[in-house]
Amino acid sequence: MMDKALSRDTVQIEVAALRPPEDSTREVAEVVAGLLADVRTRGDAAVVDATVRFDWPGADAARLPVSSGELDGAYQELDSDLIAALQITRDNCTFFHRHELVPDWEGTGAQGQRLGIRHLPVERAGLYVPGGLGAYASTVIMNAVPALVAGVADLVICTPPGRDGAVNKSVLAAARIMGVERVYRVGGAQAIAAMAYGTETIPRVDVICGPGNVYVMEAKRQVYGAVGIDSLAGPSEVLVVADRTARPGWVAADLLAQEEHGSGASGVLMAESEAICGSVADALDALRASQGDVRSLSAFYPAPGEDFVELAIALINAYAPEHLELQVADPRSLLAGVRSAGAVFLGHLTPTAFGDYVAGSNHVLPTGGAARFSSPLSVNTFRRRSSYVEMDAEAVRLLTPPLARLADSEGFSFHRVSAEARLD
Repeated sequence: MMDKALSRDTVQIEVAALRPPEDSTREVAEVVAGLLADVRTRGDAAVVDATVRFDWPGADAARLPVSSGELDGAYQELDSDLIAALQITRDNCTFFHRHELVPDWEGTGAQGQRLGIRHLPVERAGLYVPGGLGAYASTVIMNAVPALVAGVADLVICTPPGRDGAVNKSVLAAARIMGVERVYRVGGAQAIAAMAYGTETIPRVDVICGPGNVYVMEAKRQVYGAVGIDSLAGPSEVLVVADRTARPGWVAADLLAQEEHGSGASGVLMAESEAICGSVADALDALRASQGDVRSLSAFYPAPGEDFVELAIALINAYAPEHLELQVADPRSLLAGVRSAGAVFLGHLTPTAFGDYVAGSNHVLPTGGAARFSSPLSVNTFRRRSSYVEMDAEAVRLLTPPLARLADSEGFSFHRVSAEARLD
């Protein structure tokens, strides 16, 4: 682990160096654009062709849907302890997301006009569950729960099949636990296209959410506008802030746990001293010896004359990490200064792993510094706000003169005419 002295003057430079290069290249964009256009034009035939090419040589349209019997069988065959863990995840996540619901609102303005806001769920949501490095049953739960809490009536899951057309049983069991009936063995950009435009077999959705590789992210980027999306997820990341009370072995394990996400996942340490960096490096070496080699991690400590807490806050808000662990004596005092982080894990007993699985918060979080302007997956991803206005005669009388003045100033004379007509 390479460590560096950090100062307020070098924070922005170091943050820029931590960011991976842009994944989406012109070549990727062109490949994805071709797939999207093909699926939009040829529907199932294009989806099957792409699936045969990239995932499942024996694919055909009739076998893209996973049957209800397969969902039931996966649930029945899965280890009971894993079923119980998924159910705990579902229940805690549901508890968390129910607190995001806000009531509709209506009130009377100063001139007597009635104003209000309605919150409406989208009709259908598409959940992309990646394959590749492993099976992601937890991703099914994390994406489905806020959609269902939001009131979405119809959920669709697309997930890549293996070379034999099989889908991981834990993913199917998680779908059954969540009551999702529509599951399709389709992955990659072709899955995003199918959900965005609809085919003979796969219905069109209103919002697409879920992580994926660079082709999936580029597809989500290109279909945005035709459908809503949750975010454009990049490599996973954690920033651990550790003072002298932190246990080096715990910090090391948390950094390495983050790198298990693969695909450029990174761990960053902001330590109170160079000595702490050294202790964590020793713990990393011990874990490497037992678990195998991993990529290098980044570590910082305050340069002479720098205040640790002030410097940590500056790094946090500049880096805007997906996951932030505050392994310090008083994490809540440090939390007060945090303005940009996807999810914050407070104290020595709260590693990111709990948020990834069973604590209840959602693990679909903004990456790549996007926590500066965006939020984790929530019920709001699947709901729309619709405003309404109702005027009475007195409100028309009072508000027409200022409306007319504004309309005339902008050259929109019929705005004035339409309002003044109501004065009669």
